[in-house]
Amino acid sequence: MKKLTLLIALAFAMSGARAESVRLPIRATADRQHVPVVFHLDDYPEFSLNERSMLGVYLRGRELPSQLDDLNSDGIADELAVLVDMKKGEQMTLVIRPKKQHKSFEKQVHAEMYLKSKTPKDGFTYHEAEGKQFYISPVQEQTFYPGEDSYHSMHHHGVAFESDLMAYRIYFDKKQTIDVYAKKTPRLELEACKWYPTDEQLAEGFGDDILRVSGMIGVGACKPYNGKKMVHFEEVESRTERIVSQGAVRTICEIEAKGWQTEDGRQVDVTTRYTLYAHHRDVMVEVFFSEPVETMCTGVQQIGKPHFFTALPEGESAAAQDVCPKGAIVASWGTAFPVNDSIKYGKETAGLAVFVPEKYYKQKVSDPRNNLVLLQPGKYVRYYFTVVSLKENNPPAQTDAAFWLFCKEWAESLEEQ
Repeated sequence: MKKLTLLIALAFAMSGARAESVRLPIRATADRQHVPVVFHLDDYPEFSLNERSMLGVYLRGRELPSQLDDLNSDGIADELAVLVDMKKGEQMTLVIRPKKQHKSFEKQVHAEMYLKSKTPKDGFTYHEAEGKQFYISPVQEQTFYPGEDSYHSMHHHGVAFESDLMAYRIYFDKKQTIDVYAKKTPRLELEACKWYPTDEQLAEGFGDDILRVSGMIGVGACKPYNGKKMVHFEEVESRTERIVSQGAVRTICEIEAKGWQTEDGRQVDVTTRYTLYAHHRDVMVEVFFSEPVETMCTGVQQIGKPHFFTALPEGESAAAQDVCPKGAIVASWGTAFPVNDSIKYGKETAGLAVFVPEKYYKQKVSDPRNNLVLLQPGKYVRYYFTVVSLKENNPPAQTDAAFWLFCKEWAESLEEQ
């Protein structure tokens, strides 16, 4: 997989002072499938706020499955997203235009979050998982305050989201760790199994949790770093998880630590947003800070062989950029038990990787149990993570060497985003 370049030139077909359509020419430098193209609607004042809810995206006269997302919950769409397939050197033009109403397309991703109760309550349904019986009720957003048990109050301990290739959950507590559920067969499964497949579902070929994160970083979580190791978001005024969107193109979920008490005595709000596109295994992570924090990190936990790539290894010339991406990759490949029950469940082999673009990468740091990098201080940081599992029937890498190569090619494909 080689780097994709999007060449953007906007042309407007005007009708009086209003735009009938916006045209976006794009070209790929490599064969790519399911390439995200996102229109930030504030950049298109030609469309009124009312028209935003009626926009469609067309290619050669055919409407593509698209998704309108309201990222700040003000009732107005902020972004319009589509996925396109492209061949090397191919040029195409996407056209955005309003219509009578935005079309509903088949859902290609899924996100869910459930409150849990030991006893029956209005709006709760009976459920069994991990040999226990309880009741659950779906929610889109939930907030907890100090002294409340957010971790045990939620089914599967927080919000979970998936594409057909991989599923993830965000632990709803001070850890805010990302855990991984791998698929054997590409399909959506969480709505049926709610993270914990039954014996019957496992026999039918359902996937399962493949990673025991414990107190480690999992894959791609954003954490404080105390100078010696990764730590957690201990003291906060409140914690919130929310499902921002899900549909035909992507799912977006967030966890917010409001009023987090830093080691230097400040109170900082930290919101981490996870975006997973349909037919993707990799996740884009965006972290928003109310004010910059010097010592924030991300990375992967050690499950076997660690690996680290940078664009310019120490002592190398700029020619090293020809073989390494612009930024840093931290990765790990290995085999371990995913849960405490090592009798019923065998070991799982997986590869975990995080790519931090050069703009947001500060330095590699040491930690006894994790492979980490520090992030540049600022009010915004962006990076990406991905997972490959040998539980998959057709994984894109089956050895550590193949996974390192997969990681570099994947990171190169993200450079232009």
